[in-house]
Amino acid sequence: MSLTILQKPNSNQPAQSPIIFSVVTSGSQEYTSSEFQYTANLYVYQGLPQDSGSYLYSARKFPNASGSGIFDFGRLINSTLTDLSAENTSNISYYKVDFGYRYLSASVYVTESYATAVSTSISGTLLTTYDGYAIFPDDINSTLNEIDACYPFMTDMCTVTQSIQLTDSSLLGEVNYRAIPIWRGQGTPQISSLQVTASYTNNSTLTATENITNVNTLSSSLFVYNSKGFPADNWTSLPTSSGGFDLKSYKVKAVSGSGAIMATLNYEVEKECYYTPVKIAYKNKYGQFDWFNFYKRHDLTFNTDQRLYQPQLGTWSAQTLTYSKFQTRAQRYIVDATEVLSVNTDYIDEGYNDLFKQLLVSDEIYWVTDDYGTVRPLTVQTNSLAFKTHVNVKLIQYTIVFDIGQPFKLII
Repeated sequence: MSLTILQKPNSNQPAQSPIIFSVVTSGSQEYTSSEFQYTANLYVYQGLPQDSGSYLYSARKFPNASGSGIFDFGRLINSTLTDLSAENTSNISYYKVDFGYRYLSASVYVTESYATAVSTSISGTLLTTYDGYAIFPDDINSTLNEIDACYPFMTDMCTVTQSIQLTDSSLLGEVNYRAIPIWRGQGTPQISSLQVTASYTNNSTLTATENITNVNTLSSSLFVYNSKGFPADNWTSLPTSSGGFDLKSYKVKAVSGSGAIMATLNYEVEKECYYTPVKIAYKNKYGQFDWFNFYKRHDLTFNTDQRLYQPQLGTWSAQTLTYSKFQTRAQRYIVDATEVLSVNTDYIDEGYNDLFKQLLVSDEIYWVTDDYGTVRPLTVQTNSLAFKTHVNVKLIQYTIVFDIGQPFKLII
């Protein structure tokens, strides 16, 4: 009897969505045997591709009506990626599965030795998973570069022009978090370099190139992390001013080995702001952080929640009744505080509608409060947002409300 894999994931899969394998067997002891079950051992690991170690999970499946065993490992794999993304060097892991089967023969289980379904070698079919999700109407086991126009950037920000300040950086939680990784994958074309072109207020331009290499010492060797490209990060040699003229805008292009431009990130520099901008970092659908500056008015509301009881006044056990001048008729015994942050966007492009959907469903959001990456964790209080289009509304602006996850009092 032999096993055949009918369906398996492609090389790049989001762990918050289904990761499907389908196996079937044939032969003299096929799936009609007594108590037949397909078995699987799942390995999830980081580090070097060949360092799989021992399997983490073992699963069994009875065959369905068609004789196949269909396994979904998305939830199991995602359970290994549940740490805070801001604290991880990489939210990307390798995984592989060994499949087998077992059946009952004369009151004894016969177990087929596992047949390795996925090669662990770098040159073989290496499977990687990231802490993200697919969206409808993506197919089951779709590849990243099939469904994403911004490939190889793990962000959808190439669909809009981003507004930044020269003081912005990719510091997050006082760590130089590499906000936009380059997905190299194993398919073609491979990414060979990033090309950055800066434009200045006198319409002059400067261009720099940063080569992309495959670094096996990272948590995932098929990803090369690069900062978001803020000038303050100095990840390229391009200056923020040239010939006495200030930086006006710049572009970051992903270039393949053939020289073809695969995707472009566009930035415009915002110099003067009447209101203090609020910079929000949120985990996008690829498990990486996108950034957005809310340039208009923001409000911070401080709320308290208390429990009261009425204490007994006076001392009744003495020969005479007395009471302390410090006593009160209503005593607080539980007092907590919550803080709410309300922010307003500038007038933005319609293309941000799809990006704000990722903000509203994000499970990890931060308010970056200074240039050193100090953050306050947030949760979205806004649970309904009517998205606008330029056909219906000429000027698009949104208000979003957040609950601050670290309020005034520290209560554990």
